[in-house]
Amino acid sequence: MKREFLPIVFCLMLLPFNSHAQFDEIGTIFGCSNYSGDLTERDFEPLESNFAYGFFVRRNLSRQFSLKLQFSKLVLSGKDGNNTAEGGLWKRNLNFRSDLFEFGAQAEWVPISLKSGENQFMPYLFTGLAAFYFNPQTEMNGNIYNLQHYQTEGVDYNQFQIAIPFGAGLRFNIRNRGNLGFEFGLRKTFTDYLDDVSNSYRSDLRELGELNAIAARLSYRGIESHASDTPRYPKPGTQRGNPDKKDWYALFGMTLGINISR
Repeated sequence: MKREFLPIVFCLMLLPFNSHAQFDEIGTIFGCSNYSGDLTERDFEPLESNFAYGFFVRRNLSRQFSLKLQFSKLVLSGKDGNNTAEGGLWKRNLNFRSDLFEFGAQAEWVPISLKSGENQFMPYLFTGLAAFYFNPQTEMNGNIYNLQHYQTEGVDYNQFQIAIPFGAGLRFNIRNRGNLGFEFGLRKTFTDYLDDVSNSYRSDLRELGELNAIAARLSYRGIESHASDTPRYPKPGTQRGNPDKKDWYALFGMTLGINISR
């Protein structure tokens, strides 16, 4: 997504929260984040779960519907070394870690609520729109490199993107003073570069190795795997990732909110 369109996205997300809006709840979420992409054989790799947290404000429109603004800070990571020997991805020898900052607006629907005295138990579903910034990095010889800067596939992709969050949660309203709950949310993105891997190896790797050895080594790290059948350089057009599958990320956590409209 072009950067000049991001202010429009933010304005659209803020429409339900105009200057006269009164928030009913403020809170926090803390838990773990994960990612699914070109460096994972499974949908999500448990070994790459990382700490995540966020803050939110909620406005209740009715007993069943509410709107929420949330800012979250996540960490995403993955490496080929987690994959099976049979799959062969370990020979590619790529890895990444990225801090991801997300700001989103979500609509929540409570299909049913169970009340016991002053307490209330509420399952809910949610979806919305989010904008986020990510910065995939990798470690090589003790140094950290920002992968987007080196254009490992010859692509200058945008680090500002949008996502569609959706998921489900449970919250327990305690005497109308606050809410304690759990939430699991997936994020559908429209980029394949959360992990800096998408398409083919650069066709100019040999020439690049003479001009910028670091960029060439970050693009092709198969030689470091010490596999017996690993070539010095891949053939032009050799697949590095799967361009037909966009990346996803997830946030699972405990939520704690305080009612401020009493």
